[in-house]
Amino acid sequence: MKTRLLCAVMLLALAIGLAMPAAAQWEPPQGAADMAQAVYLYQLDTETLVYAKNEEEQRAPASLTKLMTALLLVESGQPLDTAFTIPAGLQPEFNEIRANYGTTAGLLCGETVTLENLLYGCLLPSGNDAASAIAWYLGGGDEAAFLEQMNQRAAELGCTSTHFSCPHGLDGIAQGNYSTAQDMFRIARACMENETLMEIMCSTDYWMPLTELHTQADAGAPEGKSYQIHSTVVMQNPDSPLYRNYIRGMKTGFTDEAGRCYVSAAQQGGASWLLVVMGAQDGLAEDGVNYAFHTAANLYDWALESLAPTAAVNTETPEAQLPLRWCAESDTVGLYAKDPLVVLAGTGANAPEIQIETVVDSLDAPVQAGQVLGRLTVQVNGETVGSTELVALQDYERSFRLYALDLLRPWLPLLAALVCVLLIVLVFLVRLFARRAAVRRRRRAIRVAPPRNKPPQNK
Repeated sequence: MKTRLLCAVMLLALAIGLAMPAAAQWEPPQGAADMAQAVYLYQLDTETLVYAKNEEEQRAPASLTKLMTALLLVESGQPLDTAFTIPAGLQPEFNEIRANYGTTAGLLCGETVTLENLLYGCLLPSGNDAASAIAWYLGGGDEAAFLEQMNQRAAELGCTSTHFSCPHGLDGIAQGNYSTAQDMFRIARACMENETLMEIMCSTDYWMPLTELHTQADAGAPEGKSYQIHSTVVMQNPDSPLYRNYIRGMKTGFTDEAGRCYVSAAQQGGASWLLVVMGAQDGLAEDGVNYAFHTAANLYDWALESLAPTAAVNTETPEAQLPLRWCAESDTVGLYAKDPLVVLAGTGANAPEIQIETVVDSLDAPVQAGQVLGRLTVQVNGETVGSTELVALQDYERSFRLYALDLLRPWLPLLAALVCVLLIVLVFLVRLFARRAAVRRRRRAIRVAPPRNKPPQNK
C-alpha cells in the first residue's frame, strides 16, 4: 500500500511539473514584423506559438470584427439558401456606413437576397452593409441583441480582452469595439474549423444575384447574376505581386485608428498555420500592396521555409525499458508513449531532444496494460515543446514459482545448513539403529543356540 501511494505521489508531481503547452518561440528575421503593432503566428498541427508581438494589447480590430459576425451566422444553423429582404429600417445604418467611407457589398434596402449572399458580401469585399444585415437577421431587428451574441461567443472561445460594439468594425476603442491579436486568433481559429466559412474566404470573387432592385447584369455575368464582388485578400490573387499559393483566406480590415489588419491561414506540406497582423502601417509599399500583407509574407516565407512539424514520438516503439521481476514471459517492461507527439522544429537543425522520467527504477509483476509508469518530454533548442505519459502496452502476469523462489532465496543458506544437519542426524540415527539391531540379533542368537559338550544327566 505504501509503495502504491508513493508511486501515485511521484506521478502526480511529474504531471504537474511537466504538463505545459508547447510555447517555444523563434525569432523571425530582423525587420520582418516591424511594420505591424501586434502579431500572433501559430502552428496548428503542433499547437505551437511561433512568434508573438504585443499579442495582449487591446486594439481596434476594424473589419476583423466581421469574422465573428459571419461565424454566428453559420453557427446559427439557418439554411444558407434562406431568403432575406433587406429591411427599410437599415437605411440609416447604410447611410452612416457610406458617410464614413465604409466598404459595401452593394446591397440595397428592399431587395431580397439569401443568407449565403450576405456571407459572401460580408467576407469577400468586407461589406459593412452585409454585416449589418446579418446582425439585423440574427438579432431580430435588435442590434443590441446581436451584439450580446457576439460578446457571449467571444467569451466562450476564451477571449478575455475583446468587446464588440458593432457588427462590422467601423466603431473604435472609444465606442467599445476592441480586441487583441491573441483573441482574434481564437476567433479566426473557430472560423477556420468551419468548412463553409473557409470555402467562402478562400474564394477570390463571387457573383451577386439579380434582385428586385439589381435588375441589370454586368457583362459576362452568369444567368441570374447581376454584379461581381471580389476578395480583399490580395495574397491569394495570382495577379498580385505578393501572391502566395499557400494562403487560405481569411479577412482584412482597416480604419485610421486600427491601421492595416489581416488575419490569414496558410497550408503547405500538410501543415496548417494561422497568423494575425494588427496595426500595420498605412500606405502602400513600392509594389502597390499594403504593409499588412508584406508583414504576413515576411513571416510566412520565413516560417514555412525554416520550421516544420516533426514526428518526434510514436506509440508503436518503446521509448525505454524497465527491469521486471516475477514474470515468466519477460524480464523487462517496454514504456510506450501514450500519445504521438509532433513538434515544431527548425529544418536542418538538431533533432528534437527526448527526456524520460520514470515513476520507479524497476517493476514487480503484475503490471497492467495502460499503467502509467513515467513521462516523456520533447525539447527543441532547450524549450519544452511537448510531453506525454509513458505507459505499459500489455499485461505482465506474476509467476507464482518465480515469486515464491524469490521470497525463499534469502533463506536458502539457512535451509541448506538445516538440510545438512538433518542429513548428519539421519546418518547418525541410521548407524545407531543399525548397531542396536546388530546387538539384538547377537543376543537373540546366543539365547537360541544349543550348549556345547553337555554332560549326561543322572537318572
